[in-house]
Formats: sequence, structure tokens, C-alpha cells
Amino acid sequence: MNIKNLINLVAFTLILALTDSAQCFAAEQPSALRTDVLIVGGTESGWAAAIQAARMGVPSITIVHDGHWLGGQYTEQALACVDENKGNGHVGWGVDWHPMKRSFHRFGLFKELMDKIEAFNLQKYGDPMPGRPYHGPSTFRPAEAQAIFREMLQPYIDSGQVRWIPNHYPVDAILSEDGNRLLGLKFQPTDTALSGTAATDNVATLAVRATQTIDASDFGEAIQVSGTEFEVGPDPHSRYDEPSAPQDLAGFPPNEMNPITWAMIVEESEDWSPIDKPQYFDDRNYPRATHLGAAELKGLPWDRPAGMGAIPHWPDAGKASPRQLSVYNVRRIVDGYTSKDGKTSILLNYMNGQDYPLERLPRRVAEALEATEPGASKKNYVLLSRRQRQLIFDDAKQHALGVLYHLQNFVHDRATDKTNSFRKFRLSDEFGTADQLPPKPYIRESLRLKAMVMMREQDGRNFDGRDKRAAREAFAKVMYPDGVFSWQFHYDFHRTGRTYLKDEGDTGPWIDYEKPGRHTRFVSDRSVFPLRSLVPVRVDGLIGAQRNIGNSSIVSAAIRLHDQGVHVGQAAGALAAVCVEQNVQPRDVPFSPSRLERVREGLCGGADGVPILLWPFRDVPADHPAFVAVNRIAAQRGFPLERRRVDFQPDAPATPQWREQTVELCRQNRDFDTPPVPPVGEMTRGEFAIAWWQQIKNSQPNVDWEAASWPPETPTQVTEQNDGIAELAAGDLAFNFTGQGSAAVEGFTNDYGLAFDPQRGFGWDADIDQNQRRRRVFAEAYRDTFLFTRTSNTWELDVDNGTWQVTVCVGDSFHEQPGQFVFIEGQPVVENVYTEAGQFFEQTSTVEVKDGKLTLRIGDGKAGSNTCLNWLKVVVRSANTTKNRGR
Repeated sequence: MNIKNLINLVAFTLILALTDSAQCFAAEQPSALRTDVLIVGGTESGWAAAIQAARMGVPSITIVHDGHWLGGQYTEQALACVDENKGNGHVGWGVDWHPMKRSFHRFGLFKELMDKIEAFNLQKYGDPMPGRPYHGPSTFRPAEAQAIFREMLQPYIDSGQVRWIPNHYPVDAILSEDGNRLLGLKFQPTDTALSGTAATDNVATLAVRATQTIDASDFGEAIQVSGTEFEVGPDPHSRYDEPSAPQDLAGFPPNEMNPITWAMIVEESEDWSPIDKPQYFDDRNYPRATHLGAAELKGLPWDRPAGMGAIPHWPDAGKASPRQLSVYNVRRIVDGYTSKDGKTSILLNYMNGQDYPLERLPRRVAEALEATEPGASKKNYVLLSRRQRQLIFDDAKQHALGVLYHLQNFVHDRATDKTNSFRKFRLSDEFGTADQLPPKPYIRESLRLKAMVMMREQDGRNFDGRDKRAAREAFAKVMYPDGVFSWQFHYDFHRTGRTYLKDEGDTGPWIDYEKPGRHTRFVSDRSVFPLRSLVPVRVDGLIGAQRNIGNSSIVSAAIRLHDQGVHVGQAAGALAAVCVEQNVQPRDVPFSPSRLERVREGLCGGADGVPILLWPFRDVPADHPAFVAVNRIAAQRGFPLERRRVDFQPDAPATPQWREQTVELCRQNRDFDTPPVPPVGEMTRGEFAIAWWQQIKNSQPNVDWEAASWPPETPTQVTEQNDGIAELAAGDLAFNFTGQGSAAVEGFTNDYGLAFDPQRGFGWDADIDQNQRRRRVFAEAYRDTFLFTRTSNTWELDVDNGTWQVTVCVGDSFHEQPGQFVFIEGQPVVENVYTEAGQFFEQTSTVEVKDGKLTLRIGDGKAGSNTCLNWLKVVVRSANTTKNRGR
């Protein structure tokens, strides 16, 4: 479809939304249906599952959705600024003008979707990424993305392979006699849920019987009505032994979870366009929305400790276009200053005031819930009825509208430059809703399927240092043998707590606050998603998708992005297709090498479309000729892999040693009637992989379920010898090497990198005071700061002649450091030492001083070294005493 036709489809989609006639995309709905694969939810996962299953040849697929917009968080939840897989931030793939880099090249249906979205943006706006946001960088208008979702699904609807049934939700399950197999579901029109009409009333019920059902709904409704086991709310530490999980749930009620946010799309108007004052509005709800509000509303007496960070409101005239941090720019989706249409549009999805926590609900909401059912206000909102949940949604809408009203009035009145004021923005009418808001809030967390594998924090989290700032590139600790796609992200909790003013309580203003362990400071390593996390522990005929998958609450915070939702759906669709094709149940697939490889074949190389990244290499794009071969072999552990080597280097020469190792690994995990002959001749690693895969792809791999975890890495084990903790006794002379202005540390003398001063009695051969760092990773200043040299520098200390015991500590709390050298009195004490981020090297040496100066030299003057000196301890081992050091 060309861009002109796509623009026409966008307009047609809007008409459908306004007339609520999206059913014209489906054939006439019968009261009973039979289908091979039933997909509950037209979310990004449900959409992807349908296309994947169709491409793998499933004859009959039915999508039943509770709304009429395809695309989930992209469209009906209005998340128009894309979050993608990323690791420690600045190493990977992306545009030059944005610092955020993706962990991997885009792959799978997500790449196909984003290619189409960005091509449309280029034609309409003049730029594939027209927003130039601080977050992002990819953006789109939700209605335009919705048209592209429809365009990509439409051929399968037109062929009769896919049936699309909007505006229905599941109310009952059709189960086998023993209750252990889901045979189908019963549905009712969505409007009956909010009108109060019960499932047993005289409302037409749609029954759909299916060989396999995929639950890609927002709240796991197929899982719930079928009686399938699931978890919801916070996990105690005792459940999965996760390091960030609370030891007990006293401060974590059942309804505590990642908050919802009612996003808004606002677009530039010709004149002032203020909205009406929302119900329950109070400016004191938004002290963190901008610096202007923080300055005036700081110091309010909240009943829980709450941070008060804020950002600028909007740029001054002539300064709005470049990427920068402000409410105006953080998720701008079209920059009117550079776009063809000259109109700015912005996604307001803003954690400093717009998020809506789900615990400690305002009294008005709690009372309304209690009126429907005693105890309802304390239940997790996933477990509420749709009518009950709508009470929360309605209040979340008013709270979100309050952000815009606050910007258009309180902030507008106080801003000195009003050129880019939000008062000149109006709510977009693209959703076709009466209130001009998206049909649904942004739903970060749902129920969690009790699956064959529950992914845990410690299986994938990076532990290189105190937080993600210290993270180095690595594959995850656990690389599941049944991995079906790659992912990486930080464990992204928005603030889950709600705090009220002390003197007004739950009838007055509130803000959110960060609870222990609920933050964004930890990141995963490069991980794979196990197929078993889609498979229920008990019920057959059912596959999880969207948020309804097998992981802990903590891990769910890291697997909820735009691309991940699509990848989960593709995996679910491939699993369903194999089950239909081979007449087996989902639990029969992961432990069967041939069936598992059939799923992988469907995802990577065996079906139409862009293949999926099965193994999280950084440097293999989906269009590389060797992509399929490299991923299929790596997923079977057929290459010599190291945890810290995340690049495959497909265009590097295939060395004899590497070839031999690859061939030997293959022979170890496969049974051959006739062993294949390895390719010969000069070739790249990618070319070797292609040739080798052609020889081995039809053989049967043996899945090594014990090979999920890597061997322990000795350098990462923190011991007393490399923890950087100084042990001082009375009379010890200790120096903390740090920057000027650093606070005094008990027991230490600060050395600021200044040249030797006879009055001071210590110092360097030259000023190196600019060669200092403070990382803010560790609480102990003496191991969080250091002086460094990339060449060689000498430090001296006035002492009496005699025997001295010297302990030196090198390392960096934030980065790995190679090639560190320390010499004391000419003796090498630290030789070419490598330290990982957050780890140190301590060495003690006894030396003889004969010239009245203890001499220490750091660095060896050669390229590639960087010696970071944290602290030094000097202890006399003779009868002599030290001179005065000016402490």
C-alpha cells in the first residue's frame, strides 16, 4: 500500500471510530464459531500472534477484542513514543542525534511495523522520526499507527484466514470434563459490562471453540475465566528469592503494582484552547510537574517520604525545536518547527504527576468500589469486574486531565515566555471518544501466568555494580535453552505508592512516591525469553501473551515495551501454529527438540517476514545474509560463546581455531548417521555459519537443559581482597585520593592530586588534580573516588627511613579498568591488573625506605592503561616514627 492510500485508510479508520462500526472489518458474526486459533485481545501481542500464525499456515484464526482499535499500547493506549530494548544506554544502534541506543538491531514483526510507520512519517512529516523527543526517539500519531496495524493484518482478513470480532470480552470458559483443557470461550458485547448487564441476562452470547487459545488481553481475562493459575500484585522475597523483592508484604498491599497512566495526545491550535477544569482538581496534586510548581508548592506535609524532582515546562521562543528536557519536548511526537505540516503534537505520558498508583485509593474511589462489593477497594484491580475497574479509570482520567489544566493555567500564568504554552494546545480528536482521550489507559502490569518457567530478577539482572550505571555488556546469567526471542531493559517501576497531605488524608490532594525496590536503577543483561513462560503449569489449550506471561512482578517491569509486546505475540503465534500443525499441546513443545526447532524455524527463516533475533548478539542486523544461520546455530549453543563477548563479528575471518570449536560443539550436541564435512577455504564467520547451517539444519539437536547458566566468573566474585573496604587501626596513616571539595573521611587524609609540597609532606610530581572522578555508586567516599593516570605519575610521602607496610587499592566503582600498574619503591605491586566495574584490587607490600621518602608510581606509560588509585594505607614496621603529615 502506498502512502496516499495509507492516509486514506487513516481517515477511514477515524470514521469507523466515530461511528463505532469497526465490525465492518469482520464477516457477519455468528452466535457460535469453530476456529483453529482463538486470540483474545487485538493488542500488539494479539495482532502479532495472528500474523505469525497465519504466515505459518494456520487455516482459521479468530481475534476477539474488547474494543475496535488494533495495536494495544501503540494505539488505544496512545503510547506514541516508542520504548525499545536497551541496556546501559549509549552502546548499540540508533540515530546520531539521540543518545539512547538500542541493544539490538530491530527484528521481527516489530521491524516491519516500524519500517512502515517511519516510511509514513517521512512522507507526511518529512522525517521518519518527526518528534525529536528527549525520550524515544521514534514517534507516531496513534490513529496513523492504527491504520498501519490494520493494513498489515488486512490481507489475512481478506483471504478468510483471520476473522476480526471487535467489542466483545470473555465471560465464561468451555472446559474439558476434568477442567484441565480449555476448549473455547464465551463472549458478550463490551457495552454490557459497563451497563451492568450480567453475563446470565438475555444478551446475545458468542461462543468460540478453538484448538488453541492465546490470551493477549489487557487483564488476562481468558486465563481468569478458565480457572488457570496466575499471580497478581507484589511477590514476597520468599516466593522467588529475588534480591529486590520485599522480605514481607506489610508495606505492599495486594493492589500495589506498576501504576496506570491515562495518556493524552495534544496538538497545536491556532489560538488559546484551555480545557475545562477537571473534577476534583487541585494544583497541589502536581508539585513535581514543572520547576515552577516545585518552587511554589515545595514543603507540603506529605504523610509518606516523597522526592520532589521536576523538569522545565516548555522552551522559550525560538528554542523549542532541538531535543531537550522539558514537559514540551520529553515525548513530543511531531515537531511543528521542522515538519511539513507545521503543527506540533505531543504525547503527555508524564511520570512527574500523571501516573495513577493503584494502592491507597482516594476515598471517593474507595467508597464507590465498596458500594459495589465489600472489600473491593483493597483488591488488585486486575481482579475487579469491568464495571468496578471503570471507577478507577474514571478517576485516573480526571487526574491526567488535571496535569494539562495545571500546565494551561498555573504554569502558564507564571511562565515569563508563553510562546510555547500548553494553553495553545488542544486534545486530539483522533480517538473518536467523547472526552477526546484514548479508549484505555497505559497498562504497565497485568496478571502473571503461572507458567512452566517463571522468569526471576536474579536470572537476568546485571550485578556488575551498585546499579545500572556500572553495567558492562554481558549475556544474562541464565540463557534459557528454549529461548525464542532476545530482550534487554531496565526493571522499570514507576512510583507505586500514594501519599496524602497529613492534615487532609485520603479526601485531599496526593502525589506518588517510590517504595523500596520499586525504581529504575537496575538493568538486565542481554536475555532470551523462554518458550515455557507462555505455557500454563496445568491447563492445556491455552497460551499466554501480552503481559499475561510467566515472570515475577519485578521482571514484568522489564518486559512490557513496544517491541517486546510484538515479540511475545509472535512467539505465542508460532507456538499455537506448531500445536495445530502437529496436534500437540503447548507443554509438549519445549522439551521436544524437533518441535522447539519448528517454532524457531517459524520465527527465524521459515516463514514470511523479517526473522526474529533468537540469540542477543549486538552486531548482526536482520538483513545480514548470515542472520538466520547465526541465530539458529547460536540458539542451540552451537558456537563457542563467552558471556562478555556480545558481538558475533559475522564479517570477521573464520579462524581455524574458531571453526574447530564450532564443529566440535555441533558434534557433541547432535546425533549424525554420517558426520558432516566442515566447509573449507577462506571465508568470514558469517559465510561459515551459512554453509555449516545448510549441512546440519536437518539433524536432531540435543537440548542441554543444564547449560542454561554460565560457569561462574571468578573476577566478579567480591571478596575481602577486592571489595575496596579499608581496614584501619589506630596509628595507621591512610590517604584518600579524591577531588577538591570532597568531604573529610574519618581516618584518612585527602589527597587532591596536587604537586608535592614540603610543608604538607606529600604530593605528586605534577598537578593531576583534574584526573579525578567521583562515581556516586558506593557510600564510602574513599572507594567511590579516585585519581587516575593514563600515562605515569609519581607520588611521594615524607617518612623516616625504615621498614614500611603499604596497602594500595585500585579500581573504579562505575567502569571496568584495564592495564593498571603500581610500583612502590621501584617494586611492582600491581601489574597489568584488570578490574570490573564495582570491584577493586588491593595489594599489600613491605618495602624499605632509605631516602626519607616513600615513593609510589602509578601507570606504566604505555597506551591502553588507566590506573585508578583509590586509597593507600601506610603502617610502620620498624621502631621509627613518621613525621608530621599536616592532618
